Amino acid sequence: MTHAHDIISLFHGEALFRAGQEATHIYLVQTGAILILNQAGDAIERFFGPNELFGIPELLGGARWDLTAIASGQTTIRAFPADTLFRSISEMPDDHRDFIKTLASVA
Repeated sequence: MTHAHDIISLFHGEALFRAGQEATHIYLVQTGAILILNQAGDAIERFFGPNELFGIPELLGGARWDLTAIASGQTTIRAFPADTLFRSISEMPDDHRDFIKTLASVA
């Protein structure tokens, strides 16, 4: 896995994160796909393709990933760190910020 300017390049089958790791980023798939595997690692629970964003509820909730994410094919991801998201949230109007906190609490 290589990191350059918040861009992550993954080869087929490479893990983006594993179950139990702290959620520190949200991710946008640019090319390829990300598969979220079940606990046993033998079935796909979720699929994220190009232009799909994932990880917001986990990041806002201060959670750890409960499943593992792997690349399907050559995949490029843009990672957005927690501090960037939290800075944006802190600048929102109170009602918007409260709405996001409510969403995070049900994640």
